[in-house]
Amino acid sequence: MADLHIGPAVRALLGPEGLARAAEVSLTNGQCVACSQPLTGTVNMVVRTGGTFTHVVYVHARCAPSQVIQMGDDFAPAAPADGYTMTMTAAVLDHGGADLPVLVAETVGKAYVVTDNPTGELTNVVASHLLGQGFQLVTRLRQAPPQVAEWVGVLLLGHGPAGEDGLLVLDPDGGQFFTGAVDLPDGWLTQAARYGWAVLYVGNVGGLDPQAGDAKAAARALRTAAQAGQLVGARIAIGSPPAAA
Repeated sequence: MADLHIGPAVRALLGPEGLARAAEVSLTNGQCVACSQPLTGTVNMVVRTGGTFTHVVYVHARCAPSQVIQMGDDFAPAAPADGYTMTMTAAVLDHGGADLPVLVAETVGKAYVVTDNPTGELTNVVASHLLGQGFQLVTRLRQAPPQVAEWVGVLLLGHGPAGEDGLLVLDPDGGQFFTGAVDLPDGWLTQAARYGWAVLYVGNVGGLDPQAGDAKAAARALRTAAQAGQLVGARIAIGSPPAAA
């Protein structure tokens, strides 16, 4: 269980609303951004701020103090392709009566952006980046969000080291948004083949087990994140590479 510590300089910068938002952040299953180990014991909040962005991250007390680090005016949070480790959960979820193939990406290292200080709204750092890439803020799961052009998910079925399925998600510039193993539940491939796309949700979801295959738990977690304003989404093209001749 992590015990969050926020230093006086960070408290003064974020203000009451920002501190309230920070207190709502779940550090369960999170990693320290300094050493990439699980967040346990005393965890310090570190804020890096520049001319536009305020970037909030979490570290072990042994790795860094809770502090404000002043950056240059050109400071901007890292993009997803810059090294954020993510988990990927697949599910088939009802959207207004339609069972849709869904992928849920969540950063393991907990990092947030404050773009409208002093109101204190914290947005998942990767989700914030994606809002500028055509993804939309999701407030409910009634229907699939719009499709984003040139984003593609490539399924590598049975190609993992232990025969597991793999997934590669590429952005329009060819950057690797995600690469790794994914557990596909029953019916997921059928629905993905039917539509030719999957819904990709990204945000501070929490409580998901990528290997559990629990669609009800996934739906609850997504609704909670959506109601908290911590979820963005889009449809991305999905497919498998052609078989070798």
